[in-house]
Amino acid sequence: MNMDEQLADWITRFQRDKDIDALASLKDYCKDMIEPLIIEFTEKYGEEAGELLRLKWDKRFYFIFTKYQLNVGLPLDTFVKNTYRFYFMQVLRRAGYMN
Repeated sequence: MNMDEQLADWITRFQRDKDIDALASLKDYCKDMIEPLIIEFTEKYGEEAGELLRLKWDKRFYFIFTKYQLNVGLPLDTFVKNTYRFYFMQVLRRAGYMN
């Protein structure tokens, strides 16, 4: 099974069966996509903002992955980065780091 097939399998198992092992594998795979965003926002808004995002990123992961649609064809990388950029901006706005 190549990586694309593996990712599709994890996403399908999580969405269809609520398979927590599949979700954990997805989380492990996606954290390398999310970390550069945390670094970017940390550089812009400071260490405390970065720590807040490190605490929060995983709280929405379950919900975010209920929304990903394999059949749309949007690359997982693009989906994760765009969704987390939007989510992190909401978190920082609510915490008073952004207007």
